[in-house]
Amino acid sequence: MINANKELLTSFFSNNLQYLVPFFQRSYVWDKENWDILWEHIDKIASQIESNPNSEHFIGTLITKQRLSEIIGESKLDLIDGQQRLTTFALLIKAIATKATGNEPYTRLKEKTNELVVFENAKGVKFLRIEHSRNDGEYFEAVMLDKDLSILANQEHKILKCYNYFLAKLENHTDEQLDNIKTIILNNVPIISMLLSKDDDEQEIFDTINSLGVKLTTGELLKNYIFSDSSIRPLFDTHWRPVFEEDEEQISFWDKGKTSGRVNRTNIEVLLYCYLIIQKKSAVELEKLFAEYKNWLKEKSTKDKIAFLEELKTYANIYYNFPEGTELNEIGFSQAEERFFHVIEKLEITTVYPLILYIYKKFPEKEIQVQFLGILESYLVRRNVCRLTTKNYNNLFIQIISRLDEAPELTLEIFKIVLSAFTEDTNKFPSDVEFRLAFSEETLSNPNAREILFCISLYQIFNPKNDIGKLSSSSYSVEHMMPQKWETNWSKPGMDDATKMLRYKKLKTLGNLTLVTKSLNSSMKNAAWEKKKKALKEFSLLKLTTDYIDIIEWDEIKIQSRSEDLASMALKIWK
Repeated sequence: MINANKELLTSFFSNNLQYLVPFFQRSYVWDKENWDILWEHIDKIASQIESNPNSEHFIGTLITKQRLSEIIGESKLDLIDGQQRLTTFALLIKAIATKATGNEPYTRLKEKTNELVVFENAKGVKFLRIEHSRNDGEYFEAVMLDKDLSILANQEHKILKCYNYFLAKLENHTDEQLDNIKTIILNNVPIISMLLSKDDDEQEIFDTINSLGVKLTTGELLKNYIFSDSSIRPLFDTHWRPVFEEDEEQISFWDKGKTSGRVNRTNIEVLLYCYLIIQKKSAVELEKLFAEYKNWLKEKSTKDKIAFLEELKTYANIYYNFPEGTELNEIGFSQAEERFFHVIEKLEITTVYPLILYIYKKFPEKEIQVQFLGILESYLVRRNVCRLTTKNYNNLFIQIISRLDEAPELTLEIFKIVLSAFTEDTNKFPSDVEFRLAFSEETLSNPNAREILFCISLYQIFNPKNDIGKLSSSSYSVEHMMPQKWETNWSKPGMDDATKMLRYKKLKTLGNLTLVTKSLNSSMKNAAWEKKKKALKEFSLLKLTTDYIDIIEWDEIKIQSRSEDLASMALKIWK
């Protein structure tokens, strides 16, 4: 390290000093909450400065690193940490220049303010003060060079939103007020500046920053680590950028959250977690995922690391094309792949992703993939309906991958044999008898019951003669045909405690549950059967309900009978 000093921002926006955002850095991510805080602090300093000219707003640390000069007199630094802050101030300064009118005596305010963010060398060549990489570059350059912003593809890009935010804040400001704000930014906003020499290890700095609480994602840390090897760096444009950073849509996908157990993880974290499990065939700590990767990669040769990037690219493309989001909003029974992903999403079984990726990598053909998913769906749904534990699922799926990997050849029959060989409650494949009995005996949570009933409803409308072939699970909620609070309208004379206990148990089983729209659900509440039948007959269209609304009396015997009907259909779906 060359030095670490307290500096004012004016030193970062002067001379011909240029900052380059390294390719491995994250995109600009600050949003309105960050801009509001910054603006409030500047406003506060402005109100205090008359009584105390030394008022300051400290904004943290900025870490830069020397670069090898390619041209004599060139002054370029890599911006290792602090690009979010420095970019935001550059956009605010540019907004000041844009709003300046040039009225006396501030005739050169626009020109001099622009020179802070775009400067010229002795030959008159213009340079941006900050040179962004990736998808930010086009937008930042357009703002700084006064290009037509309306033609840019993504009008919701955060660079544009930040610039427009400050333009709105500066609306109706006089040139004097604008000049005062510029002076505050340059002279009353100190920062701790750390300058690294070109020989310093920025990877170590990255790790230190992360340990101190700056939330660099696992993907960013891994990218920096793997491409810090100069022999691998040329592969960034072929093995990383096209997969993870090609455009805004792609970046947004990998940054999007997915629930993993009780924790929300980004898609790239889930992918990296799955990949390492497949490779190691042992447990991986999500909380220490980057450390796990460092330990796994540290002894590998350059050739091995290149092979890792090639294989990760393959797995990433598989993961990226999994059905998700709007693709699962409305599905039909014949959409086997979509149905499978709908089931694991609604039953919250994301720990199965390593096994799915393993299967898809082994078998690129969609037809075979779907056959494997059918077996796996049966396994997971049967366990869910039988209320068998999910606590060991992390290790269970690792164990399955290991057994499949040991097989001389992976086939559907081998897959069935592996799943059928388990005998403990933590891993067994429930039999037809156990599965059927669970419909009459087990109590599922409302979300789980809704998903099982939803799939059965899809099966019931799976007929080309039907007007409706697809359904959306979000349209329905679970309704107890005999209400949970049955005492008011459903009591019978002479019911003893044992009879009441049986009723309490039976009304919570699948035989008593159906799907109705949320508005219909709230309108029926604890109504008597006659009133419920009338409402269900008028508004319900699912055979799950309509096949039973002409029954004169709904009681425990009818609940048991319907449980057996549902179980028979479930056995055809989940074989």
